[in-house]
Amino acid sequence: MKEILLWLFDRLMTAIPGLLLRVFYSPSKVANEVKIELRGEKPINPCLGSSVPRIDLYLEVTNLSNLDLTLDRMLLDLWFGQPVLNGAILSRRDVPARSTVNNLFFRSALTTRQIQQIEPYLRESPPSGDISLSVHAYFNSKIGSLEVERRFERRKV
Repeated sequence: MKEILLWLFDRLMTAIPGLLLRVFYSPSKVANEVKIELRGEKPINPCLGSSVPRIDLYLEVTNLSNLDLTLDRMLLDLWFGQPVLNGAILSRRDVPARSTVNNLFFRSALTTRQIQQIEPYLRESPPSGDISLSVHAYFNSKIGSLEVERRFERRKV
């Protein structure tokens, strides 16, 4: 019975115009129902020994709201004690209601200076600074644009 009611509610949500939906769902309320997390055991993965040194970032987005969302862009700011790189995931991804998209991936080649800043954090006793990743994600929905911010702090990779 619960499944039938949820299905009917979903059908109703897709039929109601966005302007009326804003009465029930404010953009800030929906933004609070979107969770951004680091994915996997090594979500920040520097590959400094490869022929082209690079860093890979793995993320996932969980939409706990009743509205379908589209990830428009995700801006990333990575620090290893100090700023190391700014990047963006610019490919649009659909994030259906009450689901998780776990295949968000960012890769960037590293310069010599970036490698020098990252290397101390790969040792057994990393420096006193933190590794931090700031994420600003922008979504489109039936009720308008949403912005979700998240910051992650770590001691070592």
